[in-house]
Amino acid sequence: MMHLCLAGAASAQGRGMGGGMPGGPLGGIPGGGVGHFPSTFDPPSHRPAGSEANEAGGRAFGQERAAQAQSERLSKPQIDRAAALAKAYPANYELDRHGALIIRGEVLVMGLDPAQLARLERQGFSILRRSAVADLGITLVAIARDGQPAVQTMRALQRAEPRGSYALNHVMFESGRRNSPQRRAAQPASPAGANGPVNVGLIDTGVARAVDNGRVRVIRRNFAPGESKPELHGTAVASLLAREPGPVVIYAADIFGSDRRGGTSELLIEALGWMAGARVPVINVSIIGPPNPLVGAVTGKLIGRGFTIVAPVGNDGAAGKLLFPASYPGVVAVSGAGPDGRLLPEASRVSQVDFAAPGIATVPDIAGRGTLVRGTSFAAPVVSRMIADHVRAPDPVRAREALRLVAASATRPRSDRKYYGRGFVDGR
Repeated sequence: MMHLCLAGAASAQGRGMGGGMPGGPLGGIPGGGVGHFPSTFDPPSHRPAGSEANEAGGRAFGQERAAQAQSERLSKPQIDRAAALAKAYPANYELDRHGALIIRGEVLVMGLDPAQLARLERQGFSILRRSAVADLGITLVAIARDGQPAVQTMRALQRAEPRGSYALNHVMFESGRRNSPQRRAAQPASPAGANGPVNVGLIDTGVARAVDNGRVRVIRRNFAPGESKPELHGTAVASLLAREPGPVVIYAADIFGSDRRGGTSELLIEALGWMAGARVPVINVSIIGPPNPLVGAVTGKLIGRGFTIVAPVGNDGAAGKLLFPASYPGVVAVSGAGPDGRLLPEASRVSQVDFAAPGIATVPDIAGRGTLVRGTSFAAPVVSRMIADHVRAPDPVRAREALRLVAASATRPRSDRKYYGRGFVDGR
């Protein structure tokens, strides 16, 4: 079993729609890239999408160093946003040396066995949390040392146990916003014949009960500290996953919850482990953040097993930089467009993109009332559902074929073609 450890001190608490300061960070924070492979749609197992997690331990530290070096390519709006949050909640957050938001004092550690962890305890590191992600063969451990800042803690760990692989525990954000309240919500299409329900995963905020009906079943699980709290963002994404005809089962993982310790790399890894155990073939992750090599290793492990992960490119417009998980190798990266197929002005202009899809939609809010939302977060589930319509279980060959079928339905624009990847798809 590979051991993935989280070294950390302070906790962070609370989340709300749209990244409002009191509710915690839910917006967009880009990070530099560790690379994104072209939109060739080879079988995920044939794409160099990161190694299996149990092969990644020896290289993750070097990857982390490379990721840190590249994460300086944060856009100024996101650097400013992260700085404001770190200033507002200094007990919860701090910044890495390139301005990305991280949980204070926490470091991600991979590749240490129980004896090595015990030695760290004897050297003054305190284990705060330990959880096994059995379906990924991973153990997550949270470690703290004397309230030290994260970078200082990581350096101390590197000196104490150089065989470990280390990364910071980054905080991730939504990639969409409410545009206008109180509009009529589009009704889901009536059921159509299908060979069993569509199964699709969602890693996001909590999902309101307004999404559930006789055709749509939502299986919820909270990974964040505190109670799961339904929010507009997760509710909107779930409703878009369920918009097409036929029965659908949505596995909804809330990694934000109701306190500021949510939205972290740790919780994303745990949620991905749950999806792996449930064998959910397509996983929509409408959140963004800087690169984290351990998250990258886990996504690579899943993609190698035939899972498909879909994520938005972000909403920084012309100033946009590479975002993650969309820019991890093998992840399907989605940009957003308006009803006319033209890219949204706020959609990040990055070349590492696979598809563009409608990024404006009327969806139910947490009370079931129609509201207009926009952003690349809401384009990603359009593509996720199109892929999920063609697969019922993780399988590299079927995943490849599903991607090719989606690509075959895409239209290519006359301008800005490099920002559309394989083209624009509308979900039909």
